[in-house]
Amino acid sequence: MKNNHNIELLKRLKYDDESALKDLYMAYYEPLFRFAMHFTKSEMIAEEIVSDVFFNLWQNRNRTPEVNNLDTYLYKAVKNKAIHYIDKANRRPQNEELSIAVEYVSDEDNPENIIIKEEIDSLLTGVVESLPAKCRLIFKLACEDRLKYKEIAKILNISVKTIDAQLRIAKQKLRKLI
Repeated sequence: MKNNHNIELLKRLKYDDESALKDLYMAYYEPLFRFAMHFTKSEMIAEEIVSDVFFNLWQNRNRTPEVNNLDTYLYKAVKNKAIHYIDKANRRPQNEELSIAVEYVSDEDNPENIIIKEEIDSLLTGVVESLPAKCRLIFKLACEDRLKYKEIAKILNISVKTIDAQLRIAKQKLRKLI
């Protein structure tokens, strides 16, 4: 249902509907940003990549009916831009240092709940970050971004069985923590 709504927004872009672009941006920015961070390890670069993807979507809005699965299209676009950026950075004589920043946000007013949530988040983040890179990426796409196995397989050019196996590994590590 969500994807059908987003496909409708995508179709509205064809008619220069800027509010449709804004709605798509609001719906996809966070998960695409996290996905780009996996590749770049830099908030600034990840933001730039996601912004570029949406800028290109707007620039090529007359071709939007060609897109059948918006999730796959956007994730592949971010992946391709990130890989292009990394390739370009590796060709430069001086590579810039990339940094990771982790932010915690809580809606709870109770200081005790905030501390407990931060400790749990820290433990879970530690376990997820300790996973092998491909396993971690698959876990985040499946569990955080709630993409279907077929979509992940298409984005990463791997089989659904590989996704299943990698998620099994991730879940085993999480069970040990719990």
